[in-house]
Amino acid sequence: MTPPVSLSQPVLVYTRIAQNRRKTVLLVALSLIVLVPFILGITYLLSRGIMRQVSPSTARTYRSIDREEEYYRDLRAQVPAEERADFDASIEKRLRDLRAERAELARRDADNPHFLLELMLVIGTALTALMVLFFWGIAKSPTAKLLNEAGAFPAGANDVEAVRLVENLSIGAGLPAPKLYVIEVDTPNAFAAGMDAEHAVVAVTRGALKLLDRRELEGVLAHEISHIGNRDIRLNTIAASITLFLRIPYLIFRRNLAVQWNRDFGNESRTTGFSFVRRGFRLTDLALSPLAVYILVVAPIMGALIRAAISREREFLADADAALLTRFPEGLMRALAKIGGSGSGLANANPAFSHFYFANPAAAKSRFGNKLLATHPPIDERLHRLVAFGGGAVALPVLEAAIKEGRRYAQERAALAPVDFSVGSAARDELAALNSGNPMGRVFRVHAAEPVILYDDVRPGIPPMKIGTINPGALIVAFDDPGKLRQVTTANETFGYIDRSVKLVQLDNVVPAELYDPKLRAAVEAKLPPLDAAAMRTDAQPVSKTLSNTELFIAAGLVFLIVLTGLLAVLMKFGR
Repeated sequence: MTPPVSLSQPVLVYTRIAQNRRKTVLLVALSLIVLVPFILGITYLLSRGIMRQVSPSTARTYRSIDREEEYYRDLRAQVPAEERADFDASIEKRLRDLRAERAELARRDADNPHFLLELMLVIGTALTALMVLFFWGIAKSPTAKLLNEAGAFPAGANDVEAVRLVENLSIGAGLPAPKLYVIEVDTPNAFAAGMDAEHAVVAVTRGALKLLDRRELEGVLAHEISHIGNRDIRLNTIAASITLFLRIPYLIFRRNLAVQWNRDFGNESRTTGFSFVRRGFRLTDLALSPLAVYILVVAPIMGALIRAAISREREFLADADAALLTRFPEGLMRALAKIGGSGSGLANANPAFSHFYFANPAAAKSRFGNKLLATHPPIDERLHRLVAFGGGAVALPVLEAAIKEGRRYAQERAALAPVDFSVGSAARDELAALNSGNPMGRVFRVHAAEPVILYDDVRPGIPPMKIGTINPGALIVAFDDPGKLRQVTTANETFGYIDRSVKLVQLDNVVPAELYDPKLRAAVEAKLPPLDAAAMRTDAQPVSKTLSNTELFIAAGLVFLIVLTGLLAVLMKFGR
């Protein structure tokens, strides 16, 4: 057994919060170093593309003028001396036109750098605005997005022991108890999410609850609570947003290549792959462009490296804090050994959020990704760190038995072929974090002074019929859908539509399943502040108001209109 851990340090090493702040500043600084040339490169390429369309290269025209003037000189040399005056008079107008055309080309060449700079200013401003909107789109509700991605549900009556462990560990750490969620998959894993300790959540898979005993589960939960106490959850959100932004061009490019490959070499295709070969020549052109190489290769790798380096270090620190918090490192070590033996891969895990998890959730492994770009250190290295931290070593047979138990569990799981109830089953790339919808909807609170009318249906030419009302302050589930009315579901699971002018405040750390359960809903409502007169006034702005997907779309549309106006102004100025 491991000797008891010395508690000369505080249970949560709060000096690491200051260290985390410094690392956040370092992350922002490194990200700016990578982001500035990334945005400038895309801006330059887009601006040059526009210039080629509105102002083609003058080199060919210059060569044409030179050839024509040389032709006239050669022709004049062949004309007898007494006839050259008449010859010069006959070509004088054409030579004058050529000189004027050359002067116009010189003027355009002189204007082109200014035109390019103005285009880059407009497009660069637009890209920066879109980056801010993109970051806000992820950071405004990371908890809801991650819970939806994982398919998590609130802990039920059978998970009382896990809930008590979370509460006891939170008391020991001096933190508010985070809400516990369960992911109904048989693979053991867990994660913590949120932007602050007051709104944090911890999610654990059903597999972890099955495989781990009480002391081992306590170690895993203490690890996740340590992430909350050290404010790693906020740092993880920042890292996810920046890394995903840097990888968007690469991900789109990779998807396009995959589509082209399937068209040329897929089972349904009868082509000989000529179009893919032609695309290969274009890839060669891209490889010779330093800007393209930076945008498609260097920047995505740098973003992933920044995220991986910070994530790996925070995992070691969370392990150390968990050992201090539980005063029993062996429990966490046995949990790591079991999870290492059983595997921690989740089929529907999104790589954009992989660094949130207790162990690497990637279902597929690669030699390169597991070393340089891995968001988690190897489990054996984490075990070695815990052995050194605990001041002794757990008996080797104990860890070997835990690994065998994990392998046995994995074999039984494979033999039973369990059904995973999580949302989605196929592996996804990072872009799914942006374009995946939320079929379960999101939980909102109604901010209104009077009851809100609930309509039955929306049909062209037929006025909607009233089927009920929703009281001010009630909780509902709303869906992201187009149309004049918004699709919602009430707490008693009545489906209908409400007017889009109704103000809704999203509850980021609440999933729809809690709304439909009376006990869970009552617990959520008990923590909500009362709707006072100021909050219900139509001109009041709720404190917790966040941008919805529709509002983000409108904001992006406004940015597009501003950019389009700027481009038209620059083009009209250049065309004069």
